[in-house]
Amino acid sequence: MSIRGKTAVVGIGETPTDRLGGKPGEPKKSTAEYLAWAARLAMEDAGLTKKDFDGQGLAAIYTTNHSQPFWPEEVAAILGITPGVSLAGGNGGASSVSLLGHAAAAITAGLCDLVLVIAAAAPFSEHGGHRGTPADTRDYEMPFGVMGPNCKISFVMSRYMHESGMTEEHFGKIAVTGRYHASLNPNAYLRKPITIEDYKKSRLISDPIRLFDCVMPANGGKAYIMTSAERAKSMRKPPVYLLGWGECNNASSGPRYRANPLITGITQAGKRAFDMSGVTHKDIRCLNLYDDYIPIVMIQIEDLGFCGRNDKTFFEKTDFTFKGDLPIQTSGGMINCGQPSTTGGMLHVLETVRQIRGEGGDRQVPNIKFGISTGVGAVNYGKNFGCTAAAILGSEV
Repeated sequence: MSIRGKTAVVGIGETPTDRLGGKPGEPKKSTAEYLAWAARLAMEDAGLTKKDFDGQGLAAIYTTNHSQPFWPEEVAAILGITPGVSLAGGNGGASSVSLLGHAAAAITAGLCDLVLVIAAAAPFSEHGGHRGTPADTRDYEMPFGVMGPNCKISFVMSRYMHESGMTEEHFGKIAVTGRYHASLNPNAYLRKPITIEDYKKSRLISDPIRLFDCVMPANGGKAYIMTSAERAKSMRKPPVYLLGWGECNNASSGPRYRANPLITGITQAGKRAFDMSGVTHKDIRCLNLYDDYIPIVMIQIEDLGFCGRNDKTFFEKTDFTFKGDLPIQTSGGMINCGQPSTTGGMLHVLETVRQIRGEGGDRQVPNIKFGISTGVGAVNYGKNFGCTAAAILGSEV
């Protein structure tokens, strides 16, 4: 049974992002407060109340610094609802896009008629327990100075530059485009425009990764609500239908010794999403791609089939702004809006919904009916990301 067009997103909620709590005496909010805030915003957007979710679906996304094994139950307690179906997002940054498909499947199967998908994190104001360091990281990375995702992605970027011939000009163009869109987005945290020269002068974090290549950690909460296509017709806002969806985990499944760090599951997840949707690449007018790092955006554009592998000319000639040939990162992306841990990836779902509804404001993409959102998570030892998902959303079935 296909889930194509059977469900729609009918409500979205996004708190402002902030970095409060990092300094003594600063006002701050807890993860629970961001969760409640995001849920309220999404329910108001959809014209629903908490009572509407009793006996319905709740999908809660784990954050990277939270050791609570019963997180969906705790979120239900925080929100004061009694779900009949509980889902947990454990795919890191891919979770929000992954749960689009999981929630749609639950609704299509008749298990529930509404699903609230929600996530929040407050890494600057809370320092919760950690799930423990993976053995590979503990034994083979940390002793040799590989300290976190910045170092790992620097290897990916180095290999990508070596194979493709991409330069600072190519990466800088993507960074400048994202910041341009952020300057038009009142919800963005970083809104001052930058130039290619600004990008080149930004400090090295882990060679060749620069400051403007990197996502910005933040506090915040996000949520979206899905329901059946039939019920969506009577909701407050125009429905945005889930037309195509795909997921792929552990795409590089061979030995970790000399694994190809450029392999992502977006190739497989994207193909499944396109095959299900019946939509072509030419129909897509907006790409909101998981952007913890600039090179990951570029690799995903290739993996989704919008250009050939290592196609420098495509990246040089294409206008990626909201008025251009292939609009990307129309919110400014997580790099400029902030990444509240695994909550960050939901930004790309919310922005695609906004664009298709025509709520993009000064950055509204003209004549848009279809958009695509992606998520990636888990930077594995010796490989690229372990969790990937892609979804095609549209204004019509």
